[in-house]
Amino acid sequence: MKPARYLMPQAVFVVTGAAGEKTAGMTACWVNRVSHRPPLFAVAIHHGSHTREVVAEGGCFCIHILRHSQVDLARRFGSVSGHEVDKLAGVPWRRGESGAPVLEDVLAYLDCRVVHQFEVGDHTLFVGELVGEGVFRQTVPLLFRPEDYADIGQAGDEG
Repeated sequence: MKPARYLMPQAVFVVTGAAGEKTAGMTACWVNRVSHRPPLFAVAIHHGSHTREVVAEGGCFCIHILRHSQVDLARRFGSVSGHEVDKLAGVPWRRGESGAPVLEDVLAYLDCRVVHQFEVGDHTLFVGELVGEGVFRQTVPLLFRPEDYADIGQAGDEG
């Protein structure tokens, strides 16, 4: 039986960052809203991650909320290191207000400038102030449960 800490279903996001011409992106679940005024969002990124290096250097990140049908996009950004491949190649995107890449075919995005950075265990917690946001579609978000991806309707299924 899995420990309780691994049983929490979570939303699935792609987090992108930029530092000058360098760009990076990764699939993430450890993303949260942390303040209404000002609007602040936090993302935890593993110390060895290419995306962590780029976000730390560039001071910006963009959180992308994926549609329930975007499992392939989640796997693309989560299956190989950005040290080895340009994950944004062939994916439509533009620069956001912060300078971070904004993916154009997602449910919604939250564009942030880093205002705080904390080392927490084996991750860096970046807190960003919202500088831009948008909703591209009205649909169900993609979730992750311990064994695989799911949509909200599947998240509670026993089978």
